[in-house]
Amino acid sequence: MRGVFVCFVFHSGDPRELADLWNFALVTVPWPFEFDLGHNDKRNGRFQLGHPVGDMGRLLRYLDHAAKEIKHPELATAPLVGWLGQNGSFLCADLFKRAPERVLAWSDSFPNTLRKFPELTRNVPFAFAWEIPKNELRAGQRIYKNDADAPADLSCRATTYGFEHGIYSKYNFFMAYLDRCIAARLPADLPPPGQPVKLKPVTREQGWAGDFDSVSGWNPIAPAGDDQLKAAKYPVWFPDEYAAWSWRSYHSACVDVEITGPKLTYQKRDGKWGGPDCGLGYGGPLAAKDRHTFSAKITGDYAKVEFHDGHRILGEAKAAPWQLPDVTLEPGLRVLFAVGVKADGSRAASRPAFVIVQ
Repeated sequence: MRGVFVCFVFHSGDPRELADLWNFALVTVPWPFEFDLGHNDKRNGRFQLGHPVGDMGRLLRYLDHAAKEIKHPELATAPLVGWLGQNGSFLCADLFKRAPERVLAWSDSFPNTLRKFPELTRNVPFAFAWEIPKNELRAGQRIYKNDADAPADLSCRATTYGFEHGIYSKYNFFMAYLDRCIAARLPADLPPPGQPVKLKPVTREQGWAGDFDSVSGWNPIAPAGDDQLKAAKYPVWFPDEYAAWSWRSYHSACVDVEITGPKLTYQKRDGKWGGPDCGLGYGGPLAAKDRHTFSAKITGDYAKVEFHDGHRILGEAKAAPWQLPDVTLEPGLRVLFAVGVKADGSRAASRPAFVIVQ
């Protein structure tokens, strides 16, 4: 096993798909057992019995025990990535204090809580997002919450604007972000099982950056340190260009460009959220050996549509029915979306479809 994936399970997708893809051991924390880690809130009275709050030593002790019990010594030393819900910042901060050399990347936090741990976000890539309230979504408002203390660190913020089921759509974005962090930080050659893994160092200058402000169809992204982003009011960070383009698609509030194939963005299907045709976390992987047809639904005045796999342009269509046939995809977690290009050159991205290609 190359690492450990610690995942909060609510109504999100099936995390076993990612554990298999990454060859990571999987530790699931089903709701409401998140609170066994010591989170203090109205649904949990355990802290009143003296349980320590935010003690991630429990996770490390569990992994040490499992390493001996099932004879996989790598569990006691393997790198860690995780999603433990919006309490992730203080939980990961505690984990980082206990095992800083093992925390590869993390995801999800309340924004104001995350800013209490600057040492964490200076050293660990950390993605987080917020949900727009349903009444504001119905009213069609384009709003965002200010982050006046946003530092130029390794954190990445997005918005779930347009995803009525926002907390669950975040799972897809976080998993894609963690996937790129694993590719950037995990060495190709691992030491013998049980020996410490030396993660590749990561700095802001090595990655890409973007500007969270404002929620739009085409937020600026560029290599970190690029002059065009020096004035960014709310900077965000990505491990590579692929992650930067994926974030721009997810963060987009554009509604007149929609990818319809070979997979759909996360949405309600047959009365239920998600499904095999929605890709990541619900089965329905694509095969690398197959040839796929990309398609988009366009309601705006666009001169052409580009079809993307992250930052890679797979091809384009210049007229309805806006299709691109005969496309092959590389194995791995792919972020697929369409980009509408108007006659004046302005662009808008669709929301992405996330899928595993095998």
